[in-house]
Amino acid sequence: MACCCAAAQGTLWTQVPALAIVNVVTSLTFVFTGLTLYRQPGQRGVAWALMLAGVFRSLDFADSWNAGPWPVYDVVCGGMDRVFGAWALLRYPNPRLLRYQRVLLVVLAGWMLVGRTLIVVTSVARWNGESPSAWWPDLMVNLRLFNLISMVVYAGEALLGLTFLVFLVMRLVRTRGLDRIVIAPIIVAGLAATVAASATAVVQMLAGPGATPNDAFLTEGVVDLAVPLAFLVAVIQRALLLKNITVLAAQVSAGADIGAVRYALRATLRDPTLDVLDLSDSGPAPGGDDGTVSVAHGYGRASAALAAGDGPPHDRLVEFIRSEAGAPIAVIIADPALARYRGLFDAAVQTSGLALKNAQLQAQAARAELDQVRASRARIIEAGLAERRRLERDLHDGVQQHLLGLAAQLTVAMTRTADPAATEAFCEVRDELKEVLGELRDLAHGIHPAGLSAGGLAVALEDVAERLPLPVRVIAPASRAAPAVEATVYFVACEALTNVVKHSKAGSASVVIRMTGSWLDMEINDDGVGGAAPDGQGLANILDRVSALDGDVTIDSPPGRGTRLVVRIPCE
Repeated sequence: MACCCAAAQGTLWTQVPALAIVNVVTSLTFVFTGLTLYRQPGQRGVAWALMLAGVFRSLDFADSWNAGPWPVYDVVCGGMDRVFGAWALLRYPNPRLLRYQRVLLVVLAGWMLVGRTLIVVTSVARWNGESPSAWWPDLMVNLRLFNLISMVVYAGEALLGLTFLVFLVMRLVRTRGLDRIVIAPIIVAGLAATVAASATAVVQMLAGPGATPNDAFLTEGVVDLAVPLAFLVAVIQRALLLKNITVLAAQVSAGADIGAVRYALRATLRDPTLDVLDLSDSGPAPGGDDGTVSVAHGYGRASAALAAGDGPPHDRLVEFIRSEAGAPIAVIIADPALARYRGLFDAAVQTSGLALKNAQLQAQAARAELDQVRASRARIIEAGLAERRRLERDLHDGVQQHLLGLAAQLTVAMTRTADPAATEAFCEVRDELKEVLGELRDLAHGIHPAGLSAGGLAVALEDVAERLPLPVRVIAPASRAAPAVEATVYFVACEALTNVVKHSKAGSASVVIRMTGSWLDMEINDDGVGGAAPDGQGLANILDRVSALDGDVTIDSPPGRGTRLVVRIPCE
């Protein structure tokens, strides 16, 4: 190939050696770049365009041999390398040309071939800068017509070149993301080459018949060399983009939730429209199940497993990430242009998938550990509650009954003695014994009220309300909750009402309990002075009790407007 390019320069090696060298180097670079792109998926058309641009560029100067049809070929087909170069510049890295781009190239090729053919048939070789001894058809020789046609043809080529410049600028403006990074140097090189070609056409038109602007050709050749070099830079850039995966891995490792992965993928793939949807609770996603994190390639609507409704638009690129067990973790919906960067995109998806899978495993382990802690805490609460009930029974059935027996014996002894001093002593002991029994009942009630087990919250809290020095309205359902939940709610209500009596200076209070679904809600209100401190000991005790059952506590106590305490506990 190199020998053919060198041979095509003919006498330029002796007349203008610099131009011959530039032509050979530029042509070979076009061909080499085309061969490089040929191995990239979807770029064979661009590869052929670049290789043909290099071949036709070498043949442009074959007229220097002044033999055979080469001088006529040079005039008629001398600009075909520009047509193939424009084809490559407008298409890369797209899989095909747009309609208006194809129209421009067809018009440009047709204008050049037809217009330059008319130039040939209305002229002689000398008027086109060729040797008078060269073969020429000499069909309709007319200098005035030749000058007019030449001006029209070259002016049309300049106008089409200007249109081509507009198309290149439009490509750069409309392109986003990775495409803009890749094609920016190509567009810049194409703009420079088009300007240089247009300048050469103007110089050639103004030079007059027979003139050969070799300096303009040399300048154009040097500028044209930037075009294949820009394509090589684009190829290298596509390879270097893979280094972004290292940055992506560092970003998602710091926080591998859906939001962090979405942000990292958008930054890495330069796609602000990219979205990541959580499918961890959905059914199987489309695609094969190979036992690893896999991606199901393809355009089209995602399945109903997206659970968001209609799924992504049909013109989006959809990638499903699956766990080792085949269950879907997430789906990535991205710009379809990223399909041209399949290696980078797949690597980014795989990295994100591994991060999400690790996060899912860690979350499962944390949930399992949390479940164990909750189960252990529930067992401790149940054990404590059972121990309270045992102590209450022991006090009621043991010590309390024994003291009641002693009181009965004292009463019998009083009836059998006539000694006033003994009777008075028995009365004192009996009164003290009654006080001890009262204190013992209060103690047993504080450990675990018997009414709570027998009648539920409504009965137990009504009993508490009756013993308080302020009116308390109690509203509670007849339905029962778990013993641990009822005990917690009861003691929280007692603690809160004790705080009302001690600190609020309230005239009344209310306790309202509701059971909705799997939750028990209790609201305690008073009309006191408010201003309760959230970090007070009483409220701290309430928070500890409720938190032990994974419940929530909310307190609203504005100064002078009473206090409102809301407790919410799961009752399943």
